Amino acid sequence: MTVKILVVDDASFTRDLIRRTLRKQFPTAELEDAINGRKAQQLLSRTKFDMILCDWEMPEMTGLELLQWCREHDDYKKEDVPFVMITSRGDKDHVVEAVKHGVTDYLGKPFSSEQLINKIVGAARKHGMADALIGQGARGNGTAEKEAMDHLTGNGPKTLMGHAAASLDVLLSGKTAKETPASASKITHPKSAQAKNTVKDVKIPTLVRFSGKQFRTMVIQFSRTEASLFIKSDEVIPSVLDQAVLDLDFKGDVNRLNYYVQAVATTDKKPNSAFLTVTLGLIDQDEDKESFINNLFESL
Repeated sequence: MTVKILVVDDASFTRDLIRRTLRKQFPTAELEDAINGRKAQQLLSRTKFDMILCDWEMPEMTGLELLQWCREHDDYKKEDVPFVMITSRGDKDHVVEAVKHGVTDYLGKPFSSEQLINKIVGAARKHGMADALIGQGARGNGTAEKEAMDHLTGNGPKTLMGHAAASLDVLLSGKTAKETPASASKITHPKSAQAKNTVKDVKIPTLVRFSGKQFRTMVIQFSRTEASLFIKSDEVIPSVLDQAVLDLDFKGDVNRLNYYVQAVATTDKKPNSAFLTVTLGLIDQDEDKESFINNLFESL
């Protein structure tokens, strides 16, 4: 049996990240992707998929709407096809809503390769397809493969830190993880580079999340497509192309914005610098978030 997996996300950055991880770990799996729920519907109607990995916030049709559509069709009932929601919406209310409509599991952004693999293997195990997914030759002997095999044998950790790895049982119990993950989506190609790349010097205290780590930060430069911030070097040292989520507030409306790491530098050009400057590039291409960013930028 060849496991067919559909990846649904409007962000090309996230789709590519997931596809690369799955190709490396599960080389025999068949992968397809869709940029939103409508495109996914078309693929799901033509081809029977064994697993669906789907973002929540997408244009035309959200992940929740696609989940509802799937569970109303005999080919995609909850007991037959796992549906894993991948999103920055990690609050309990959204989790409960997804559970009511038949979600199998939940993965918060940003997530590591290990967390993604754990979720996929866990979902495959529940539906009796883990042997087909892993047994046909997962590559390498690294941590990701070990964690995946631990899921099969039951030797792995029941939960990892943060919503990104927490089980639905933990999220729904009201227990909050010590560290909250974030989100990632798609690299923006600005229509007007000159206008959108205008940078303003700012001082905005807020929260940033990298995979498995949340802490306070100070945004020091901001544009419609990028943000630069200070972080303490002893908290975390992100790598280029890591996912990140930045919480930004405009008139009481807090938005979780998805970024990727463009650059990391020491602030005082010393190897033992106490602070780092991290430059983030915007991933989101959601109209509501773009409007939020424009309003925030104009107000600064």
